[in-house]
Amino acid sequence: MIRAALSVFALLLATPAVAADDAPAPIRGLAACRTIAQDAQRLACFDREAAALVASVEKKETVLLDKQEVTKTKRSLFGFSLPRLPFFNSGKDDGKEEPEFTQIETPIKTVRSIGYGKFRFSIDDGALWETTEGINAFPKVGQKVVIKKGVMGSYFIKFEGNRSVKGMRVG
Repeated sequence: MIRAALSVFALLLATPAVAADDAPAPIRGLAACRTIAQDAQRLACFDREAAALVASVEKKETVLLDKQEVTKTKRSLFGFSLPRLPFFNSGKDDGKEEPEFTQIETPIKTVRSIGYGKFRFSIDDGALWETTEGINAFPKVGQKVVIKKGVMGSYFIKFEGNRSVKGMRVG
């Protein structure tokens, strides 16, 4: 917890400005400490506000997310239609967001036939997918699968050695 608070503290020192309206109260408090000119008062302010931030995180009133966790979560949600969530944006003020996942390539964890040449399979992160078109060859566990985002919410699934077919995430 203290390491996370110190990371936020370092980030605040390295960042020229924090949007006061968007940030949670503990972050705004830390940002306000930066404006104090006298060293002793500024240090006392940082000590007080860092303790308030750590307490807020411990009470689960404030949640800190690092970029790796956000990326991992975005990848695990690939295939679901979700609203735009503020904590998934890049945090930049220039209006540009990080590119979304448009494709994943991963090994098949489990696979079973659901009839008519269609298959239900899972991948390493636990996501469950189905083909909605039939294919001729039976995919195998450990084989690579490429899932690409199509237009209007569609997805294309390509198993090694097969053509791409339409599919959907089911779990």
